[in-house]
Amino acid sequence: MCSSTTEPPEDGLAVTAKAITDLEDLVNLVGKGLSRAKPWARHLAAQLLAIDRLLLVLRMTIAMSRPEDEIFAAANSLRTACCKADLAVAGSRADLTTRAAMRLAIDLSVVVCEALDLGEARTS
Repeated sequence: MCSSTTEPPEDGLAVTAKAITDLEDLVNLVGKGLSRAKPWARHLAAQLLAIDRLLLVLRMTIAMSRPEDEIFAAANSLRTACCKADLAVAGSRADLTTRAAMRLAIDLSVVVCEALDLGEARTS
């Protein structure tokens, strides 16, 4: 007697929660690892602080069951902030680990947006 156990598909909220937690952990780790001795590191630290605040806004927006438009706006703001931070790092002397971490931050922010069903049609 063989029982096939299939994993239930993860719902958007579970995927969103995991991606938000992973992004928050990544932002905190990168922020702790910066020396802030160089201008690019100070600039990145400020951008990471902004990302952290946007993560808080997104969490609060979801927790307060705000309208979808507000949740989508918060998620899109988070994705935009991650993209700006990545662009700033790309043009600096940041090490490869920091660059890879910022690329991962963008990927996680995209996962958050997709999990919330924030497709290209809604970003206009």
